[in-house]
Amino acid sequence: MIRIRTYRYIITFVLIFVSTPDIVFAQLIMGADGLAMGQATTALQDNNWAIFSNPATINSNKKSVSFFSLRNYGFTELTDIAATGSIPTSIGTAAFGFHRYGGDLFNETRIRFGYANSWNNLKFGAVLNYNHISQASPYGSGGALGMDVGITTMLTRGLWLGAKATNLNQPSYDFAANEESLSRELAIGLSYNLDENALFLFDIVKDVRFPVAYRGGIEVKVVENLKGRVGVTTEPNTYSFGVGYEATL
Repeated sequence: MIRIRTYRYIITFVLIFVSTPDIVFAQLIMGADGLAMGQATTALQDNNWAIFSNPATINSNKKSVSFFSLRNYGFTELTDIAATGSIPTSIGTAAFGFHRYGGDLFNETRIRFGYANSWNNLKFGAVLNYNHISQASPYGSGGALGMDVGITTMLTRGLWLGAKATNLNQPSYDFAANEESLSRELAIGLSYNLDENALFLFDIVKDVRFPVAYRGGIEVKVVENLKGRVGVTTEPNTYSFGVGYEATL
């Protein structure tokens, strides 16, 4: 018997431009497709990086593993690595995520475990996340455990509504010098898939420390297996674009 296995490779590329460089913000959303489409991932279905966004949209169709590694501007202190994966089971989908940014003097690590399931047209999920920051003396190090939840439902064919809440338990780092709370936000979003030729995303996000932010993105199929993506955000104002190519061997 001859067995043929099919492997699918996805290559993505993304650029992000920030029009307000005086504002510094953390990259909480992961994945090239989500970043290219303005980080509007609250209702993005079957998202391989959903454990860093809305856990209800974790890819439940098949096993998946995604990762990236880069060294910004060639500096070891700006090393950025992340990985995520999901495994569908008979009782739901289990997922994991890992992200580390920084070097020896400062680094931030996030470890996440998630679960997603569905009932009729309703999908729901939750994530337990451990966040750790290590800083040089005298600032010290600290860790915090948080909980994220999310839901999404299909309103009509191709149209999905999603919502998520991050760090519901209000966790905070307890450093030697001070105490710092983790980011807490609520988000609601829409996604509309137009016959697999175009995808439209829109999010409204409210972080407890910042003004309301609006995010939007579009994905368009250029040719077979090649997709183009653009996105915008407010608070801060950013513009992004990217391309993705999918090949089956």
